[in-house]
Amino acid sequence: MFRQFINLTVFLFTVMSFAQDQERLVNNPDQLLSVSNGVRNSYGSIQSIPPVARVEGSPYLFDDWIHSARVYAANGQLYMLDNINLNLNTQAFVTKIGQDSLFTFQFNQIDYFEVLGRKYESKFTKTGRQIYEILADNGSERLLKAYSVKLVPSSPDPMKNRPTDKYIRRENFYYERNDKITLMPLRKSKVLKSFNLEKAKEKELVEYVKRNDLSYGDEKDVIKMMDYANSL
Repeated sequence: MFRQFINLTVFLFTVMSFAQDQERLVNNPDQLLSVSNGVRNSYGSIQSIPPVARVEGSPYLFDDWIHSARVYAANGQLYMLDNINLNLNTQAFVTKIGQDSLFTFQFNQIDYFEVLGRKYESKFTKTGRQIYEILADNGSERLLKAYSVKLVPSSPDPMKNRPTDKYIRRENFYYERNDKITLMPLRKSKVLKSFNLEKAKEKELVEYVKRNDLSYGDEKDVIKMMDYANSL
């Protein structure tokens, strides 16, 4: 009976959350992308799509543009878009608005994006703006992932086998506590240090990892560790 009550409560909460989203949803991207003076609005600006260069790989996170996205504005408004991508060079979300035009979003008036059910936020770091994917969030601590890309130039050296320029994508993981973000390489010592547990609780977590055959190098397993550590 208690389990049925819990299931009903979760169902009602989901329905209410969906209804609240629907109330503030503007399923009209023109309202989001409308620009004053043909150049900029409070959400971003328009740029021309640069000519396609002969480069291996891509500066974009997603392989295609067909993903739908939810854009949560700072004023509480919710927008839907049918195509979205993340430019890793500029650390900005972009959407195609024509054959030769991109709309580049600024985070000034936007809280976060949701793409494929994943949440993305922007924060300023010492090196500039960085967009983070929120992998796990327990309220006071969060596990984050950041993406970057580097353009490696071609080389005539046959030993390097690099006839064209190539984009190399990188992923880094971070742990956020009390709004402080620190790099967290997925290694045992770094993961355990990030959780900042007492010795007895850390030992219990290590036993949990062994018992469940989890890997400190697997982000999904690290999320499980984080959930378990939070329950101790």
